[in-house]
Amino acid sequence: MGPITDAHKLTYQMNVELAVQQIRSKLEPSMTYEPTLKGRLACMLELIGSTTAVLNLGRAADTPNIDNQIEPIWIQPTQIAWGKIIEKEDAIKALTDYQSQFVQAGAAAVVRAVDTIMATAVFGSRRIGLDGGTTSTWAGKTVLSTVGSANGATDVGMNVAKIIRARRLMQEDQVDLGMEELYLGLNAQQQEELFRDLTYINSDYRDAHVLDHPQRVDILDVTILPPLDGAAALPDADGTHFTAGIWCKSGMYYGDFSPVETQVPLRPDKLMRPHPQIERWCGASRSEDKKVIKIVTLK
Repeated sequence: MGPITDAHKLTYQMNVELAVQQIRSKLEPSMTYEPTLKGRLACMLELIGSTTAVLNLGRAADTPNIDNQIEPIWIQPTQIAWGKIIEKEDAIKALTDYQSQFVQAGAAAVVRAVDTIMATAVFGSRRIGLDGGTTSTWAGKTVLSTVGSANGATDVGMNVAKIIRARRLMQEDQVDLGMEELYLGLNAQQQEELFRDLTYINSDYRDAHVLDHPQRVDILDVTILPPLDGAAALPDADGTHFTAGIWCKSGMYYGDFSPVETQVPLRPDKLMRPHPQIERWCGASRSEDKKVIKIVTLK
């Protein structure tokens, strides 16, 4: 095994960065990217609340000065780290080969960790307030597991009726769905239940061949994400119910505090074997609870 040079390390860095870009995140397309995050806590946006206009102000009246409620929303960075000691003698090939497990496995692990951070943020607590010191739990609306059942009272799995109800709940909170990109996050079982429901709900879906390309299905202007199992899974509602979610792209934010970095130190305690390491700092959070709807389904 020849010496590992700076050129080898640079090639490894470039290969990892490329692999991270090539390996598709399940949740990243559904969230708004914020490119300016830095520090231990970053304000991703200042949410400006709605106001009410004055009617019939009257002649010679003063111009109204109506205050907006302003709520800063913060993102906290989370560290992602991966490493693996190379036991083989062909260490240079392992570092410089794009298809090497030390490139592909590390990049895949980083992407899965990003999905975990994003999935946790969908219904997790967020930081608000002037300095980000206040923790706010999710307080949005929920589509019950009974929605879509024949009698309206029996727990059922995922169905189109639940999507329609979620859209209604957003509209009741004055979310302009015509201006929003909507995404639906389901696990594999929930997707199967929804596709089965679509098969029989009406001829329009069958005639449009909506299920010919299940990796990219739009229903009622809602894009269904790839199955959110494993690292990207949303937490169960309880022991007998799954959780799904519909959210606006403007309702979820993510970003990098520090992009992908790699190191290839030699480990004196491991016979000077190279130990490739990957590190990334990123975070995610909600902007508005009313733009994230929880859907409960029977397991």
